[in-house]
Amino acid sequence: METLLPGLSALQNIHPMFVHFPIAFFLGALAMEALAIFRHEKFHLVAAWMLSLGTLSAIMTLSTGFYAADLVVATDPRGHAAPGHDFIHIHRNWMVATTAVGIFLTGYLFWINKKGNWASQRWGLLLGLAVLSVLVTLGADRGGRLVFEFGTGVNSEVLKETTKEAGHRDNHGDGQ
Repeated sequence: METLLPGLSALQNIHPMFVHFPIAFFLGALAMEALAIFRHEKFHLVAAWMLSLGTLSAIMTLSTGFYAADLVVATDPRGHAAPGHDFIHIHRNWMVATTAVGIFLTGYLFWINKKGNWASQRWGLLLGLAVLSVLVTLGADRGGRLVFEFGTGVNSEVLKETTKEAGHRDNHGDGQ
């Protein structure tokens, strides 16, 4: 497995493999529903699928996120005192809210589609998808900050090696 997928073998948990799906699906659902309203109703079916897949992937991502948070605390000797640890809770709260809104909107979508008159509900759905997109963006921002500012979930041994090799130059961009 290490030869075939070396990046996967370097992961401390599988959460990073899932995080991009709800982001892409939820933002895509908003775009498709806007197209359904302003261009053609055929895009509503695409929005419905993207919302459903986004909600399913958000549930899976949230599950792996709870596991990842527990693992980070268990494997970092500083535990709850680790830099950025408070952001784990902030990120978690945003993503729990995002998933809850995704579940609600998916149920709402099934209800309005079952009625066969989604057109009368289109602005409510678009507004809900806009709120969902804001939530997923805020939550993803906090998750990115955890990794890129605080190094949460990053192999500390790799960081130590990188610090030792800080004087290394490859002459990238020097024209040589």
